[in-house]
Amino acid sequence: MKELVLPHVAPIRFAKYVVSKEGLVAVVKNEFATVPSLGMLIEAVAQSSVALADDDYTGSVGYLTTLKNVKLLKKPNSLEFDIEVTKEQQLGNFGYFSFEVREGDEPIATGSYMVVLTENKS
Repeated sequence: MKELVLPHVAPIRFAKYVVSKEGLVAVVKNEFATVPSLGMLIEAVAQSSVALADDDYTGSVGYLTTLKNVKLLKKPNSLEFDIEVTKEQQLGNFGYFSFEVREGDEPIATGSYMVVLTENKS
């Protein structure tokens, strides 16, 4: 299990560590202090993207720019979720991903999104 390097801190840091990574697919363990809203799950999805970051983008900052076909399939009841992110396409600094949020083995939310990476100037 690899811990993720993120600039986020509690209470907004949800992504904890990489459960598995194979090719363009990663599963990330996410934990919440309260049962999350859909907005909190989307933030966790964006944070989970760092598990698929290329070495070329180390030190970059990612910005969630687009959400598409996001569906809340079931109201969450837990404080821990596995989020599977799949890199569908990469074009320069633009990454297009799909995701599935799971509570145990049950899908809770699905969709796709885009992240833009920029150089960290701080």
